[in-house]
Amino acid sequence: MARAISRRSTPLSPGMSGRTASVSKLTENKAAPGGPQELNSPFHGLGIRNSFLVGFATMALFMVIVMITALGTSANMSRSVSHILDDQLPVMLVTVRAARAADALASSGLSLIAVRSDADRALAFRRVASAQQALDLALDELTGVTDTQAATDVITLVTELNQNLQSLTTLVNERLSLLAAQQRARNQLISTLQAFQQELTFRVRILESDSDVINALVQRPSPPVEQIARMSGNTAPLIPLSRFYAEVEAIGGLLLAATQDPTLTALAVSEQTINQDLQVASETLEKLPSDVSSAINSHFGDLRAISQSPDGMVGLRQRELTLLNDGEALNEQNRQIIARVDSAIDALVETRLSQFAQASDMASSANRDSQWLLLIISAAGLTGLVAFFYLHVLHHLVPRLTGLGETMLGIAAGRYDVPMPAEGRDELGRLGSAVHQFRRMAMDASQREEELQASKQKAEDALNELEQKASELEQLNNKLETLTLSDALTGLANRRHFDEVLSREWVRSTRSKQSMAVLMLDVDYFKRYNDQYGHQQGDECLRRIAGVLQARVQRETDLAARYGGEEFSIVLSSCTEEHAASIAEQIRAGVESLQIPHDNSEYGVVSVSIGVATLVPAPGNTADELLRKADVAMYNAKHQGRNRVMCAEPCR
Repeated sequence: MARAISRRSTPLSPGMSGRTASVSKLTENKAAPGGPQELNSPFHGLGIRNSFLVGFATMALFMVIVMITALGTSANMSRSVSHILDDQLPVMLVTVRAARAADALASSGLSLIAVRSDADRALAFRRVASAQQALDLALDELTGVTDTQAATDVITLVTELNQNLQSLTTLVNERLSLLAAQQRARNQLISTLQAFQQELTFRVRILESDSDVINALVQRPSPPVEQIARMSGNTAPLIPLSRFYAEVEAIGGLLLAATQDPTLTALAVSEQTINQDLQVASETLEKLPSDVSSAINSHFGDLRAISQSPDGMVGLRQRELTLLNDGEALNEQNRQIIARVDSAIDALVETRLSQFAQASDMASSANRDSQWLLLIISAAGLTGLVAFFYLHVLHHLVPRLTGLGETMLGIAAGRYDVPMPAEGRDELGRLGSAVHQFRRMAMDASQREEELQASKQKAEDALNELEQKASELEQLNNKLETLTLSDALTGLANRRHFDEVLSREWVRSTRSKQSMAVLMLDVDYFKRYNDQYGHQQGDECLRRIAGVLQARVQRETDLAARYGGEEFSIVLSSCTEEHAASIAEQIRAGVESLQIPHDNSEYGVVSVSIGVATLVPAPGNTADELLRKADVAMYNAKHQGRNRVMCAEPCR
């Protein structure tokens, strides 16, 4: 728009006061020749470009020297690193792999002694075989990269380790056989105990039943002594039976516990206890009746065999613990062998580390010498460059450039009488010629700027006037739009605006399939009111009623309008019949609460009759149909006595 037009001065006009006189004076007189004195310099004839070419050539020469020195240093470092990577590092890696493989083999052997099943044995043997294969591969590599004596020592130790692992394998197989035998002995013990239980439980229950009968007879007031004596004589021989049954159960528990003893010493104690209990049980067995002892004597013999024979539970556990001790001894030997292997490999590693250190010291020494050489060359180059730039640039180029800069700043500030630089054929001389041309152009531009400022002022005045006219026109358009859409008396929307909103809301409700409502309102006996109170009071009455409508119709999509004369109409979008009837009743009550006197009305005050019509727009319906229904409902309200709300359909 017009307001966006820039009104700032041009860059060549920092201050117009006094410039016109200065320009006029300078156009009549020539500028005084001269300027800064030219300084004598051995490089005066070089010019800027040649001066920098000399400087860059010198810098390039020093860079080439530095690069050659750096390449030599890099070659020395590369030879040292290649020696380490090609000769020393492979030996270190192979040595470390051999050490790790030996440790893995020893670790796999430690788990052999804990094998308790065929599946565990197969898994443990696979681990040992895999570790042996890895160790053999590492030893082959170690033999190829290190001295023969060191490799032979390690191989001898590994061979000894493999022999121990073979012995451990044999122990594992023997232990699995013992575990199977122990399981068979345990099953035999359980069978023997079950046989004892079958033989003894019935007799123990008979003994307990007879004891209960004897106790009951004794409790009588006059106990039968002969019967009690006879029953006691029959049960007396069976009394040791209960004790024998408990002793057998105790021996079985001791046998099962002995299979879990962790040491041979503990197992010997358990064996002694079991033998003592067997002796006591044997003595108890002799006290039993002959028929009872003959029935369980064979079972007791089985129990004695399970307890005392070499293939019994105690003997098998003793052999298993012996195997475990042998396995631990072999594992201890393996640990000692691994320690010796680690010592041999540590010696190899120490030798290689010493060689690493020697190579590193040589590389570090060469690197320090190269760094000093590079530092000396770089310092010499920088000193030469500083001397060149100090003698030539600071004492020759900088003063001339400073003078040119001050002259340009003076001309830009409007001071055209500043000293002008000398013209010449070198770069700075040609730049001085350009400054002279710039001064002449600046003087011409200053004159044109005056003319431009005058034209600009006229344009701004015209623009301000145009903006003022546009603002007035906008205000008139707003007033005109308000007049065309609103009622002058009440300030509500007029009939035209009402028709537009009704059509728009009808289309929107048709699309959304929501109900809408129209309220038609008429002031009761308004003609009589005008005849009695005058038209001025009638206009005031309409304005107050319009205020009630504005207070009740608040939504942006709703509209209250003066339909004509004393009739008003309201559009309610997205509104149900109940809601529309409620708003209509609020309006009716609000008008009645105004208490505007009306002697020619049966109510004594001004009242209104309101018709309500709601409809969901559908194909075949029109907005005029909704308006007619509201109008009919309003006349029905008048015919029903006025001062009431009537719906086009009965309100629920």
